[in-house]
Amino acid sequence: MDNGDVIPGLNEDWTFAGCKAMEWMAGLMMALLVGTAFEKPANYMPFLVLVWIGTTLLLATLRKRFPDEERGVRNLVMASCGFEPIGIPSPARLQPVWSGAPLRKLGESCLFVQLGLDEVISKSRESDER
Repeated sequence: MDNGDVIPGLNEDWTFAGCKAMEWMAGLMMALLVGTAFEKPANYMPFLVLVWIGTTLLLATLRKRFPDEERGVRNLVMASCGFEPIGIPSPARLQPVWSGAPLRKLGESCLFVQLGLDEVISKSRESDER
């Protein structure tokens, strides 16, 4: 029976040090690519290990900034390349940011804030939580 309780981490992917397997593989590939720049990569192994771990942790940190994790990173990359993210309509002139952007607070000069729409949304969320 489902009583509404959620078991945390039930559907989580495998992680090591908070990084998923794909992030570890991307870090390893980055270390291999950087290693090709050196004539004898074995001499620079501490540097290559730092590149590997640094890239892995950077990718995990970027992924965790978004509430929908991988989708948010995908949308950020696509928006920075000039493509519209899949399944998200173009941003409106009223609120010109993507819905997946890790935005904490809008500027005071934004029309969205001047119209008080942020307060309307926060009040509706409070009433939903009750």
